[in-house]
Amino acid sequence: MNKMRFISIGGVLTTLTVSMQSAPVFLPAIGLLLSPLSTLPIAIAALSNISLGLAVFFASALILVLVNVQEAVILLFTTGLLGIVLGTFLYRKGLFVSIFYSSIILSIGMILLTYIVGISAFGDFISVDSIPLTLVSYTLFSLVYVSIWTICLRKFINYLIRINVLSLNSSTKAIEFIHFK
Repeated sequence: MNKMRFISIGGVLTTLTVSMQSAPVFLPAIGLLLSPLSTLPIAIAALSNISLGLAVFFASALILVLVNVQEAVILLFTTGLLGIVLGTFLYRKGLFVSIFYSSIILSIGMILLTYIVGISAFGDFISVDSIPLTLVSYTLFSLVYVSIWTICLRKFINYLIRINVLSLNSSTKAIEFIHFK
């Protein structure tokens, strides 16, 4: 990927990530439904190129610090981190490896978010006083959530390949954006 395409695609995906992750700040009710979708642009970037995924991840976090620090922290520990791991492993290592590592990373991110940063991942639904219950809840939730994300992302990417927006490079098992003339 040349530098101009890298920057252009990264900018568009960063814009989408920031817009979706900051939605709860500007649209409190609808924004909570849009916020988890910030995983998608980061995952697409990481599917294409791991360094592009990391660039989108960190650029989005930096911009979100200016918008809302709490949303930036949530992106860094959960939704963005999930996008990086999903995008990196989905086509390179396979479905089950992707689900396994993504669920572990999301569980760890949620635990760090809850016990180190002090933002409960589930709000008031789970008491943070009961550590074993919280760990089991986070792990089970992560496994189900990541499984749904992996299946939906794979179907979405296959759809984008079918309509010629993306292509799968079989030698590197990376997704490439098709150049339109």
